Amino acid sequence: MDPYTGQFFSLASDLDVEHIVPLSWAHEHGGANWSVELKRQFAEDPENLWLVDDGRNQSKGDKGPNKWMPPYEPVRAIYVQRFMAIMEKYGLKFSPEESTQIPALLEE
Repeated sequence: MDPYTGQFFSLASDLDVEHIVPLSWAHEHGGANWSVELKRQFAEDPENLWLVDDGRNQSKGDKGPNKWMPPYEPVRAIYVQRFMAIMEKYGLKFSPEESTQIPALLEE
């Protein structure tokens, strides 16, 4: 099941491997100075990967939760929790604006 839409897919070609915390987002939020090894670890970390509908993955791009949320409402809180857990695991930092917006999404 695709966590972003709640739909089931039978063809692998309909799915993308999605980084919950996008690579470029991580780069802009503290990952720019990571070693090559740490960048690889982050990119391949199973805790940061979901199989999702390829169209939803493309619509998300490199946005964080304050700019894009999964359309499937039951997964939104889980998505934000996982996003924040990955950030903490890798020492990433929110911008001042994001530091109020993103945690507030858990209360919606």
